Amino acid sequence: MTKTLDLITTSRSSVDLYGSQIGGRLEDMGSFQKYLGGSSTNIAAGTARLGLKSALVTRVGDEHMGRFFREQLVAEGVDVTGVKTD
Repeated sequence: MTKTLDLITTSRSSVDLYGSQIGGRLEDMGSFQKYLGGSSTNIAAGTARLGLKSALVTRVGDEHMGRFFREQLVAEGVDVTGVKTD
């Protein structure tokens, strides 16, 4: 059986960290929030939210950030078949 996708993106993957203390200096930040990062990742997640069948082709590390990244993609409804773990 062939799986049909509406969109496939590929690029580097990243986790964006944003300081929780709005307006504060980086030096003064006490905590951060983490989110999926990278334009291709954001496009895949955004189109999945809009109901398209999207997939991402990238590589992640076999560590906490890689696991977070993959889990967040799955939660967003992105096909992670092409996300390989190093």
